[in-house]
Amino acid sequence: MAQIITNQASLNYRYNGQSASVLSNIATATLAEALSVEKVSIENVYRLGDTVTYSVSFENGSGSALTGVTVTDNLGSYEFGTFTVTPLTFVAPAILLVDGVFVGDIAAAVAENSVSFTLPTLASGSRAQILYRALVNDNAPLAEGSTITNTASVTAGGITVPVSDTNTVTVDNYADVTITKSMTPSSVVEGEALTYTFVINNYGNAEATDIVLTDAFDPAPENITVQVNGVSVPATDYTYEGGVLTLPAATSQYSLSLPAATITQDITTGNVVVTPSSLTVTVTGVL
Repeated sequence: MAQIITNQASLNYRYNGQSASVLSNIATATLAEALSVEKVSIENVYRLGDTVTYSVSFENGSGSALTGVTVTDNLGSYEFGTFTVTPLTFVAPAILLVDGVFVGDIAAAVAENSVSFTLPTLASGSRAQILYRALVNDNAPLAEGSTITNTASVTAGGITVPVSDTNTVTVDNYADVTITKSMTPSSVVEGEALTYTFVINNYGNAEATDIVLTDAFDPAPENITVQVNGVSVPATDYTYEGGVLTLPAATSQYSLSLPAATITQDITTGNVVVTPSSLTVTVTGVL
């Protein structure tokens, strides 16, 4: 980024035995960088498995063409324990634009903890832009408030110090709830009891509240009993009409919720491990 230089002079003098001073006007000039870079992301938040789109723009502010212009992105790599963890995985292809004109795909050199792109030459005054995507992988931090900060560095022939810019995306704050249903026994005859089991998990980093379970049984069991985590739920706290169960009932003070998942990081691999919070609802009735 260009730097504005400002300068002001002062002048001291004497007259009739007195001291005086005066200031000059403020003069300005622009110090242009031979090479500048800007990195942004299209998305501001992420979840595990999301794809984040990045843009790296770099400009030749020198008076001559630059050769061997190389952009290297560290893909958010950070130190964890005794090794480097990389939370983003490059997803091909990457595309190149020069002075706003689409050029085409640009080859990516993928390393263990980075990806790089090389432009053979960039004319004086020209601005290039590389667009590429990265997958949020199992090394990405997922606890509430976590971030991924990645840095793009640009080098070129004749440029002694690389220029760089960083971008930060923040983990989304969300509940990620799943439900699995099973029935036991697997074979039942009329007049026998059948148990429906619902396992509800929250894989997100935020609490899931106001959970309402609804199921339309067909055929509809009779004389049902309902339990949550092995504790019986009074019939006043759910409705069961026409074979349709609603838990909890709209008029009930009973509530279902799931805390955020437990998120840890494996010290040997760097992988982030999500252990969901869970509750189990069982409904038993006679067919």
